[in-house]
Amino acid sequence: MLSYEQQRRLWSIIFVIPAVAFFGIFYVWPIIQTFWLSLHQWNIVSVPKYIGLSNYQNLFTSSQFINSFQVTTKYVFGSVIPVWIIALAVAVLFNREFRGKDMYIMLYYLPFVVSLTVWCVLWKIIYHPSFGVLTAVTDLFGFRNIRWLNDPRLVLAALIIPNIWKVMPANMVILLAGLGSIPKEYTEAAKIDGANSLRVFWHIILPLLKPVLLYVVIISTISAFQVFTPAYLMTRGGPGSATRVLPLFIYENGFQYLRMGLACAASMVLFMVLMAFSLLQLRFFGFGKEG
Repeated sequence: MLSYEQQRRLWSIIFVIPAVAFFGIFYVWPIIQTFWLSLHQWNIVSVPKYIGLSNYQNLFTSSQFINSFQVTTKYVFGSVIPVWIIALAVAVLFNREFRGKDMYIMLYYLPFVVSLTVWCVLWKIIYHPSFGVLTAVTDLFGFRNIRWLNDPRLVLAALIIPNIWKVMPANMVILLAGLGSIPKEYTEAAKIDGANSLRVFWHIILPLLKPVLLYVVIISTISAFQVFTPAYLMTRGGPGSATRVLPLFIYENGFQYLRMGLACAASMVLFMVLMAFSLLQLRFFGFGKEG
């Protein structure tokens, strides 16, 4: 007969096994398989041919890959930093009680529930140089027929703006939930001691909100690095290579040019970049430090 503690441990293991199996099958194994394929030359049809690290060597000497990495980095920083700032500001605004608050939150959240494909098509129409809504606005200020999606100087910003608008509501709701979990006694005590609103926010609210901020920062960064649909539907990587982000580079090499080994190598590089950014963010927020 097993003791009570042994039975508890046994049942704990039994209940954990399905989750571990799911994670291993659908997350860990694909990563291992992708790394294995990155060491091969494979066109999907023939048998993979082992070529060692040649795919990685070709990547880091490829001007197209370097350009895609630079474009992706610009897109990520141009997207996530405004999202963090605006989402936090709006969350602080909605953390107060005022008339019609729930209705405003619902309206603010609407862009997030719209399908990403529909959202991209909608913004492609908005950007149209002849009859787009944005064109009608810019014409009033004397800027005629601006080609947002055809000008290399504007096209990346044209992709960033819809992304900020779409992902910001979800991040705001997460931050709003975090703000709601902070006991009001802390902020009230600080105000009684003479702290103004700015000091309360900087010294009380932000430190207590750190775990939620970390989650938002990591998730939004990973999501931005994985951008594919806007670049594919709105520009197809153009004009030229101005919006050929890494996921689009991977897709083209893997499924259009049938260079699956090279695509897998690019996927592994993207995976390592995401891991590095996540670890840096953990370090920046002070998690994992002793004391």
